[in-house]
Amino acid sequence: MRKSFFYWSFVICSAAWFSGIQVTQGEDRPKLRVTNAANKSESVEVRDFEVRVDNKPAGTHRLTIKSEGDTHEVAFQTDVKFDFIVYAYVFKFRGKEVWRDGILEQCDIRCEDGGKKRSMELKTDGTIQQISFNGKSVPAKSQCVMSTAYWRLPAEQLRAKPFSIVDVDSGVTRSASLNVVGPTTITTSGRSLTCHHFKIDGPSPAELWFDDRDRLVRQKSVEQGHHMELRLKDIRVSNEDK
Repeated sequence: MRKSFFYWSFVICSAAWFSGIQVTQGEDRPKLRVTNAANKSESVEVRDFEVRVDNKPAGTHRLTIKSEGDTHEVAFQTDVKFDFIVYAYVFKFRGKEVWRDGILEQCDIRCEDGGKKRSMELKTDGTIQQISFNGKSVPAKSQCVMSTAYWRLPAEQLRAKPFSIVDVDSGVTRSASLNVVGPTTITTSGRSLTCHHFKIDGPSPAELWFDDRDRLVRQKSVEQGHHMELRLKDIRVSNEDK
């Protein structure tokens, strides 16, 4: 099953310390608002993105990332509507992933794609990984370390060689490789930062840009002849009590 042309595993990002970010090809700078709280053991970051299809605004995507130590939980919320000549295409995506020590541990995805609904779940217990798609078990060829949501990089020691990745559109695990394109200079608050640029093959090829926290800044792909992009618009960061 080919990856849905409006879904990416989205995700997407910029460093949490600055008040604006702009990739050097003239993109808009997202805003950053920081709220302090007494308990600094758990941080919450909300990242809002514009979804673009063929360079036209087509919807919104939001990541809510809760972090505590080496454990990260991200919630996805995506709403896309694209008007074709004869009909309007609607895509809704809701999901959650849990990562521990730089590896995907749990995944729960629900989406509505052009009126068709699907779901995917992944659970990890030690070295045993269970995957189901639309309620049916899917054999895992090997333990996967990330999904095609692409919201963050896997642990650094896993990036130099092919690794297993789960396709959220089918539940199938496949091998993928990260190919380094090189650093990209971005400008933020009057100073330059480095963004890491990759291309990934496997079940859902894409160009990916990550910040120094290993979180996705930008994503581009071509699906069914259409150019897709996730463009970061706003970041809100806070430290909150549990």
